[in-house]
Amino acid sequence: MKMLRIFLINLFSLLCFTTLMAQHSEEVLVTIGDEEVTRSEFERIYLKNNQMVADTDKKTLEEYFDLFVTYKLKVVEAMNQGLHETEEFKQELNNYKNQLIQPQLVDKETEDEIIREAYERLKYEISVSHILIGVPEKATPEDTLMLFNKTLKIRERILDGEPFQEVARATSDDPSVKQNGGKLGYFTAFQMVYPFESAAFNTEVGEISMPIRSRYGYHIIKVHDKRPTMGQVKTAHIMIGIPQNATDEQKAEAKEKINNIYKEVLNNEDFSELARKHSQDPGSAKNGGELPWFGSGRMVPEFEKVAFSLEESGESSKPFKTQFGWHIVKLLEKKTVGTFKEMYPELKSRVARDERGRISRNAFIEKLKDKYNFSLDTNTLETTVHLIDSSVYKGNWRLPRSYSSKVLFEFAEQNYTLKDFHQYITENHNQLKNTPLRLIPKRMLNQLVEKVVINYEENQLVNNNSDFKYLLKEYHDGILLFEIMDKNVWRKAAEDEEGLKEFYKQNIDKYKWDKLINVKIYSSNDNKTAEKARKRAKSWRGRRLDDETFINKWFISNGDTLLTITEKDLLPNDNLIDGHENWDNSMSSILTNENGASFVKYISTKNDVPKPLDQVKGKVIADYQEYLEEKWIESLREKYEIKVNNDVLERISSSLN
Repeated sequence: MKMLRIFLINLFSLLCFTTLMAQHSEEVLVTIGDEEVTRSEFERIYLKNNQMVADTDKKTLEEYFDLFVTYKLKVVEAMNQGLHETEEFKQELNNYKNQLIQPQLVDKETEDEIIREAYERLKYEISVSHILIGVPEKATPEDTLMLFNKTLKIRERILDGEPFQEVARATSDDPSVKQNGGKLGYFTAFQMVYPFESAAFNTEVGEISMPIRSRYGYHIIKVHDKRPTMGQVKTAHIMIGIPQNATDEQKAEAKEKINNIYKEVLNNEDFSELARKHSQDPGSAKNGGELPWFGSGRMVPEFEKVAFSLEESGESSKPFKTQFGWHIVKLLEKKTVGTFKEMYPELKSRVARDERGRISRNAFIEKLKDKYNFSLDTNTLETTVHLIDSSVYKGNWRLPRSYSSKVLFEFAEQNYTLKDFHQYITENHNQLKNTPLRLIPKRMLNQLVEKVVINYEENQLVNNNSDFKYLLKEYHDGILLFEIMDKNVWRKAAEDEEGLKEFYKQNIDKYKWDKLINVKIYSSNDNKTAEKARKRAKSWRGRRLDDETFINKWFISNGDTLLTITEKDLLPNDNLIDGHENWDNSMSSILTNENGASFVKYISTKNDVPKPLDQVKGKVIADYQEYLEEKWIESLREKYEIKVNNDVLERISSSLN
């Protein structure tokens, strides 16, 4: 239902562009009730829709104007019913507003640079090893510096000739180092945290990076190789697992089983059915063995190597072994990196979800700070560092009254005081749990400044950006239109059973079959019985008997009924009666199936037969909705006075033609 709502809101906004309050300097085209609609507003909707539809679907100016007036009538009625004042409406509109605003709150130039960077990186895969020195969440600046220096010393050991793998095992905080010696294998963009990814791509093959900070701590990275990307593959697999401490007998049994399955694969048995039946990978077996798309570094090396070696879709591998057991892999699809234009929408979405999306947002915030003359009083901030105490973690910190009026920062000719800052910290004290006391003022200041700057720009967009105002107003009126249509047309048609039945009766001629063929179907689970019944039914005596007598006389044996007779009305194109005009004595030949045999006897032809309501209910509901809407619009045209300025309409027609 939610997806339907979104679709209809967008549809309505395309068909009928909403209006703002008319400016006195603009010509009024039409007045509906108390609402004035200007010439420029109508021209906007007319031009917009004619650009977005095919020539064959374009409507004349008069047709658009009539649609527009009808639309406005419905919205005016929704407003007069107060539908815009409900909490549900306000919440839904606010959600749409947030969705529309977020893409506007980034620096477009920076965003495009990051998207281009990600695209270029996706063309390659790099193989690296790393050493991680973890930095605790509550680390102070002194702690952080100490850990940075520790990382530098570890790097120096490697540069002095100690093997990277040995140093990694001795020093790295990465839990996987015991198994891999710090080696992570190949990866490409979006597969590692952004700072790690950037450091790896900016380090030459064979080189050791300087310590790089991520949210996990400090990393030292060694780049082993860089190669063109292998792309991604979509595969299905069948796995026969081998227990960790398997006996030789269990290992042999697993190998025999996978080889037997492979024989079935070679015999072109359905791979997905084989996976459902045999595979011991519970995550994929239920889906016919199908795995999600993956690229380098996502699977164990043996699996990855075999999967990427397959070239043709539908090609299956020979059985091979990994640490998990035996596998057979089938290639479903393979793709490489597309063109920048092709991938731009996907990359834009991925960047927005990734931590690198913060870069363009931060750049946007900095530009706004410059634009609206942001200034920070660093002395006042330092004062806060000395005033704050541990009560802040429980939300009980009290700011001395004498400091309340001190200005902390200015933005867009507005002063923000320590009182404002204290209130923000108190309201958000639950975020401070793992933040060292002395770092709280700076971190919370950054959050408050971002909130102030973004809120200010949101208001500028809503109030001063005409394109955004029009777009938001589309959603405003689209939601209202959905609600009022649902209330007066769609829901009413679906729930008004009595009204629907009456409408069906009044319009029964619209819901008829042109022709039905009435037949009797004689069925038996025995071919000889069916043949005997057909011969009896053709006879002069058989034709005189009713169905019950016909069965009782010849087709009852030891209390069992050997034959059934069913009367049905069939459409002329039904397979059972195809070519019935040529039947022998109006009877078909014997028809056999897995349940036995039967034949069909023609009885009569019925013309103009009404269709039962339950068989055409969907069509009747749709017609009933159309009827209700027509009646409702008629009542709205009677309720609201519509004044059209024909001179203005004529001038619009002249200017557009």
